[in-house]
Amino acid sequence: MAMSGNLKVLMCASEVAPFAKTGGLADVVGALSKHLRKLGCDVRVVLPMYRQTKSLQLKLEALPHKIFVPVGIHHYTGYLWKTTTGDGVEVYLIEKDEFFDRSFLYGNPDPERGDYEDNAERFIFFCRAVFSLCLHIDWTPNIFHIHDWQASLVAPYLQYHWRNTDEFSTARCLLTIHNLAFQGIFPGSYYGITHLPDHFFNMEGMEYWGQCNFLKAGIVCSEFITTVSPSYAKQIQTPEYGHGLDGVLRNRSDRLLGILNGIDYDTWDPANDPFTVAPFDSINLSGKKLCKKHLLKELNLTPDLLDHPLCAIIGRMTYQKGYDLVHAIAPTIFDHGAGLVVLGTGIPEIMKLFRSLQQKYPDRCAAVFEFDESLAHRIEAGADIFLMPSRFEPCGLNQMYSLRYGTVPVVYATGGLDDTVVDAVEYPDKGTGFKFYKYDVDNFWEAIRNAFDVYAQPEKWQKIQIRGMEQDFSWSRSALKYMELYEQIIKTD
Repeated sequence: MAMSGNLKVLMCASEVAPFAKTGGLADVVGALSKHLRKLGCDVRVVLPMYRQTKSLQLKLEALPHKIFVPVGIHHYTGYLWKTTTGDGVEVYLIEKDEFFDRSFLYGNPDPERGDYEDNAERFIFFCRAVFSLCLHIDWTPNIFHIHDWQASLVAPYLQYHWRNTDEFSTARCLLTIHNLAFQGIFPGSYYGITHLPDHFFNMEGMEYWGQCNFLKAGIVCSEFITTVSPSYAKQIQTPEYGHGLDGVLRNRSDRLLGILNGIDYDTWDPANDPFTVAPFDSINLSGKKLCKKHLLKELNLTPDLLDHPLCAIIGRMTYQKGYDLVHAIAPTIFDHGAGLVVLGTGIPEIMKLFRSLQQKYPDRCAAVFEFDESLAHRIEAGADIFLMPSRFEPCGLNQMYSLRYGTVPVVYATGGLDDTVVDAVEYPDKGTGFKFYKYDVDNFWEAIRNAFDVYAQPEKWQKIQIRGMEQDFSWSRSALKYMELYEQIIKTD
């Protein structure tokens, strides 16, 4: 790759670990940036300065510039800050307290209260401020790598406001869609505050059934679009998974690619995990049983489960993640002598269901309703089976964490789950987990029962564990594919 030493990439995202996080997007941008730098890329990151970020008490450098950003009839003043990660990645934070000094990143997690009403203004400000940042630090990227709807307007602003300037004439945009279900849709009356040209508000541009669709604007104006797994890239071009944008994506199919997310093996490593009680790896799995014993004690579950399957599910408690299927199947799991651990927060009515389940089966079911990173590591290390019956899953990270920790995944064959798990029923000598192909309780239970049957055959079970642990889902491999794509984009007119 001839250019890699001089290649300049600006990651534009609404959340980046460890500075601000609500989900997997933050982990992906943080980890990808680190591994791109290892490959010699001059990668930098920009995100808003949230209240969550300020609470971290980071070592920050105030840049000697104010920025002035028009949004509608208003001209807002913002401030710029800089810090550097332990891996040497430069990170820029755009401060505008009126927009970002709030308790949550996008809105109250209570569905009845919902997203902030001014999210359109907030992220128009952010996307326009990105260009002011580049001018003030006198650094222009070859690639603006923009993520999801919150950063999508960087692409049309580059095309319509900055393309003909000396500073940005050669810059290009790559949009990564992490979850097509979230598009940034606002009333059509908001279009005026974008200051984009009138002709862009049409079917070929930002207009979407009379509304403004920020993600659509990014799709049509970016030089290339990626999603976070090859299967998801195909699925989003169908009406079933396209969320109304399948036609737009089919029109760009020659510039649409799926690159599987990686996981950070520095953070997720059972042989060297500071959150667990015993190390283990694919050569010596004995520590995993100690981790299970400790987890059962920590969560007040019956020690009898040490000799029976312990199932787990971790993540946002939403219907997309299949928590309704897990709840429906739980009594059958308990009837077969197995246990269940649940970790996450989300929709109150789902949380209520699992709270009742825990009360009914206190020795076999543990439900923890919070985000606890250390407990997530201990669950991955101590559980036997990881349940991930997502209705759709662009990539998914937990199934890859589970494979790494010898916790055999049971997944619905969709998106990244289908790409990363090999069904042990269909491929007995290559299998790393168990899949179901029709989305209902009966098929989900059949996949779990298949896992239980093999669990009762220790030698066969251990072979599946070892195959999973030896898979390579490292970010270094994914980062290399992005480097190749960046250079392809630069060479493409």
